[in-house]
Amino acid sequence: MSDGPYRRSPCIVNVRVSVEGDVERKRVVTIKPAFVLVRNEVSALKQDGRPLLYGLMYGNIPSVNSLSSIYMFCERPIVQAELNLISRMHGERFRLVPQSYFASYKEFFYGNTFPAVVKVGSAHAGFGKMKIANHKDMEDFKSVLAVADKYCTAEPFIEGKYDLRIQKIGSHYRAFKRMSISGTWKTNTQSSHVEEIEVKPEYKFWADEAAKMFGGLDILTVDAIHNIKDGKEYIMEVNGTSSGLLPSRQAEDDAHIRDLVLSKIEQEYCEKPKPQNQAGGKEQKEKPAKANIGSD
Repeated sequence: MSDGPYRRSPCIVNVRVSVEGDVERKRVVTIKPAFVLVRNEVSALKQDGRPLLYGLMYGNIPSVNSLSSIYMFCERPIVQAELNLISRMHGERFRLVPQSYFASYKEFFYGNTFPAVVKVGSAHAGFGKMKIANHKDMEDFKSVLAVADKYCTAEPFIEGKYDLRIQKIGSHYRAFKRMSISGTWKTNTQSSHVEEIEVKPEYKFWADEAAKMFGGLDILTVDAIHNIKDGKEYIMEVNGTSSGLLPSRQAEDDAHIRDLVLSKIEQEYCEKPKPQNQAGGKEQKEKPAKANIGSD
């Protein structure tokens, strides 16, 4: 590919990179991105990269996943709304943990079973989540929510035998089973045993349906839990382009991401061949038809 198509990028980005030496320092490198791969959370605890995301969107920079889908993933209720739509279409085939949304502490009134799990805002990696034992403890939580001044969601706590993660990178699928060995209910924050398992047809169906969200997701993971009480598996959430990889398979999955990105760049920038005439191989101008004019 020539460099020509890349010069059309209207976006200028200043990147601060570390410089090796006796004292660590940083310097600024200015680039004009032609394509972006986003692999981190844009909006996280004590960090909000949405203004930078807006700049890339303003410049219409192509990316994996799409910048519009990454924007939608900045807020958990928006993602949950899409999952609710999928669940309503497919019912038991796409079974969700029942969840309620509250805009603020003023509207907060939890009417489902205990124990319950509350999630404040859109923090990740186990932050902003609490397990509530009963309605009295829930009243205490409500007073804390008033100080935080955030929206929240609440759902029944499911005692899981194990967690599931279904991963999709382009057309490649992978499934893992995770069992906590630390005793904490937040299995994604402490020590756990992870085992790769077969990608069952229902797991592939979950990933394929989730991949339709927000116009299409190229990289995603579906997190689910196996309920001890009824033996059923419930989808808890879907993660987008920032989905983490299993360390033992990271090199292989990084290669899948690389191939996916190169394919997307090729689709975006490579010139499409011009149509050729099937007979001669080259496009020919159409000759005017001759008219036979006779006399009476």
